[in-house]
Amino acid sequence: MDDDEAFELIDAHLDRQPLTDEQSDALSAWIRTEPQRADEAFFRIFLHSYLRMRLQAGLISAGSDVSVLSGVYRPPAVAMGELNGLLTDALETPRRRRRAIMRWVAGSAALMLVAVAGWWSTGWRGAAALFSVPSDQPAHSFAHEGFFYPATPLPTTGDEEFRWPTSGGMQGLNGGSGWAEPWQETNSKVAIVVDYARQDTPWESKDMRKFGPLGYSDSNGNVLRSSGHQMRTANTPRSITTRRFDLRAFPRSMQDEKGLGRDGSVMWFSLLAQSSLSTAENNRYSYLVIGNKMVAGFRIGKLGAAPLGNWTAVGLMTGDEVNLRSSVFPSGEMVFMVTRIVFRPGPEDATVWINPRLDGEPQPEDASLKLQVPDFRFDGIAIHANHSTDFDELRFGGTFRSVTPLQPKPANPAGG
Repeated sequence: MDDDEAFELIDAHLDRQPLTDEQSDALSAWIRTEPQRADEAFFRIFLHSYLRMRLQAGLISAGSDVSVLSGVYRPPAVAMGELNGLLTDALETPRRRRRAIMRWVAGSAALMLVAVAGWWSTGWRGAAALFSVPSDQPAHSFAHEGFFYPATPLPTTGDEEFRWPTSGGMQGLNGGSGWAEPWQETNSKVAIVVDYARQDTPWESKDMRKFGPLGYSDSNGNVLRSSGHQMRTANTPRSITTRRFDLRAFPRSMQDEKGLGRDGSVMWFSLLAQSSLSTAENNRYSYLVIGNKMVAGFRIGKLGAAPLGNWTAVGLMTGDEVNLRSSVFPSGEMVFMVTRIVFRPGPEDATVWINPRLDGEPQPEDASLKLQVPDFRFDGIAIHANHSTDFDELRFGGTFRSVTPLQPKPANPAGG
């Protein structure tokens, strides 16, 4: 969406013309791509509303030049000097009308400040409640998997030695929401569902997962909502676990003929993860991938190309990894990773926050990883691993909050 079209949509909305779902989503994406656009939208709404009020009050004639309200935002044409002149004209009106105008201006300014606060946090949708912008992006995630399944039986040999299963596991499990099909296992071993209440899990001496299941709370005591069990990938040689999305659960504005990732859209996704070992020696890997390795896509997790074994993200292009970024967090530590991908013409912008605060959308400067990703589309996910790593609470949505739901805090006791 270019600037002309964006301002035309804002004007149309202020004139009480309904916007389609796609127009609302496109306008939200336009505002979020560059910080100054929130200021431009604020100024345009204020000036539009002020001039409309003056027309209704008879302070300017309907034939006056208000062409600034349709077209590209041009600061010189709507400079503060001109706005001050309009206010000076208002001061020459009778006292009663002048007081009414100033009350309206003060109220409008307060309302616009609230709207701008909403834009900074959630784009055009942050102000939707104030201006009734149609929305097809609910507060909840579009797709979620919490692995609320029975734990996988762990087979043993005749002498009770643990043996990794080669069938069953995640194959055919069909829970969660926003999916078009059950989980599919496509390699020699399978990922499994684990329950930490069981006591028969075999642990290696350096495996930090034995101290408890995956979960996350931030420095302010906010707790990520989680339930069910968790997924564990296979050890050598490997497991590949895949699932396709139900595209009907995603907004039309996020899709084109190639899948999810339409230019101008923004996708958020999050996951909990912890590996059995921090090191990546011997090419140990376990990661989630969206897109197509042989065309283009995005990987996040533990990658063999990051020898320290820290949590890492990388783009994919025609079979190669590009723009690898590695964090300071060892993969043997439990982490909560939140990723935002802004889909643009050309390369996409990916930003990853590891263990962010949960009380509001984090700032780009606080990100753990930033990278450009080759232009890609996707319609599902795959989790690849050649050693044991746990994943849980996979969420895909249109906002930070939709992929970071909070566990309700307990009520204070009476008199507490």
